[in-house]
Amino acid sequence: MNLQDFEQNIPSAIRQKGKQIYKNGAVLHVEENNPGLWTAEVEGTEVYTVEVAIEEDGEIETLFCDCPFNGEACKHVVAVLFTLKKQKKSARIKPGKQAKKLSFTELAGKVTRSELQAFVEAYAGSDKKFKRQFELYFAHKDERIDLEQKYTDLVKMTIRAFSGRGFVDYHSTNALSREMDSMISKAAECVHSDNFKDGLTIGKVVLKHLVKEVVPSCDDSSGKLGDTIAEAIGLLRAVEESPLCSRELKENLFTFLDKELTDRVYFDYGDYGYELFEVYRGLAVFLGKGQDFMRFADSRIWEEQKKSSDSYQQEFFVRQKIQFFQETGDRQRANELALQNISIARIRQIVVDEAILNRDFALAKKLVNEGMLIVEKNGHRGTVSQWKQVLLKIAELEGDLDTVRLYTLYFAFDGGFNPDYYRRWKTTFNAREWGDEYAQLIARITDGINKDAKKHQGQNWWSKEYTLLLILGPIYQEEKQWDLLFGVVKAYPAMPSLLHYMQYLAPDFGTEMTNLLVPALIKSGEKASARSHYAQLVSEMKKVLKAIPESRSKILEAAELLKLKYPRRPAMIDEFKKLT
Repeated sequence: MNLQDFEQNIPSAIRQKGKQIYKNGAVLHVEENNPGLWTAEVEGTEVYTVEVAIEEDGEIETLFCDCPFNGEACKHVVAVLFTLKKQKKSARIKPGKQAKKLSFTELAGKVTRSELQAFVEAYAGSDKKFKRQFELYFAHKDERIDLEQKYTDLVKMTIRAFSGRGFVDYHSTNALSREMDSMISKAAECVHSDNFKDGLTIGKVVLKHLVKEVVPSCDDSSGKLGDTIAEAIGLLRAVEESPLCSRELKENLFTFLDKELTDRVYFDYGDYGYELFEVYRGLAVFLGKGQDFMRFADSRIWEEQKKSSDSYQQEFFVRQKIQFFQETGDRQRANELALQNISIARIRQIVVDEAILNRDFALAKKLVNEGMLIVEKNGHRGTVSQWKQVLLKIAELEGDLDTVRLYTLYFAFDGGFNPDYYRRWKTTFNAREWGDEYAQLIARITDGINKDAKKHQGQNWWSKEYTLLLILGPIYQEEKQWDLLFGVVKAYPAMPSLLHYMQYLAPDFGTEMTNLLVPALIKSGEKASARSHYAQLVSEMKKVLKAIPESRSKILEAAELLKLKYPRRPAMIDEFKKLT
């Protein structure tokens, strides 16, 4: 879209609503933060933030609004576009050079210390929220302040402000997340400046109250609250991993997690509990809290066993125990526990990895093959594929050429063509062997498709030509067999495949590709019914012109043909102007 004619690309209902918001003066603030990047605030159900990136020629590059609308441009964005269009127009007709407004940073730099202090004191006297945030931001200047209590009060008050009858709706959840993000940012500043005490205090308070008081009764469809909680967990992990953080603070965090993780809410509403337990495990290793760690893990395993003999939580805590034993150097107990739970795929993987590490390939293959039988019975195709990856790894370590060939070929065509595995398979043959092997591969594929064609005879949904293109096309591309590639493309000249293979075929088959592309483009134009479709058509025509310059006359003829056939499509005619 371009700022000068963006209205033509906006659905009429949204355009009208956006224009009304603009006329009502609900665009509260518009500012160019960086060249071409505009930020605005628009008043609606709440105050929404809009961001627009506009190039020098007026082309609109990106649009963003934090309202719940899921389309390309919401009414708030449209209101801002109308505002910017007016500003741009006014700027063009004003005579003389306009003085540029100071940026916020420049303005702040002109304020004296006494003026700033007077402003802060006056503003704090009239705005309790500002005063509280100011006190919290500079809490490290006053050791008498109980930071944890201050943040607890602030977090609780903020949650109450966005709650209605015990529930936080979609809009309020997003707004609450933004408020909490500012606190997490402050905590991150503390941690990054090695003020672990304050960073940890803020992170714990935000995490605890969001997970226990908000998560069970909110609409977080946007995932923003989950992101905020993830940031808080990341802060706790940074404290746990930092070699600069004191043992005392790590003890504090361990005690906090030991208590908090007994509340099932951390595990019932997302992965928060699992991520925090990994932090807990790391602290237990560092602090030598093995007994506490085992007590906690065993109690959770026992609880899960009472409910079910097979549960994700039970498996998770068993794996955590194995990792704890490994990290503390007790490999014997780690192996014993893994063998006791060998029926669990991810735990079997631990035992397999240990066998590979010890170069006991026979045991590793035995365990993998047994594991494959189990998951095949359960229909877990993805896990079967993972086990085959392990068998390939073992075969490469053993130098088992036949097995390497078996699995590299399998993965080269498993779920679509994979050029990396195809190349690995190819490198297992010398030049003389490869000619015969490649011919056999193409013959097997072709014979299989011909047999399928007989089975699907009369079924319009299946196409032999499409299947040949789908499977053989990538192989011919990889082998640079352009004549064979053109043959399968020509047999099924659909627009997506023509555009995909155009760059490879243009040097040798420019004229032939043009003759296939032009009818396909005309067909796309005939089916198009909206400006976005016409814009896509023009974009495809430009790609053809770039790849095959000699196609220009025929592409322009196709555009003229469509304009003559559909003279009452002004949006299409307007888009075609961009071709010249």
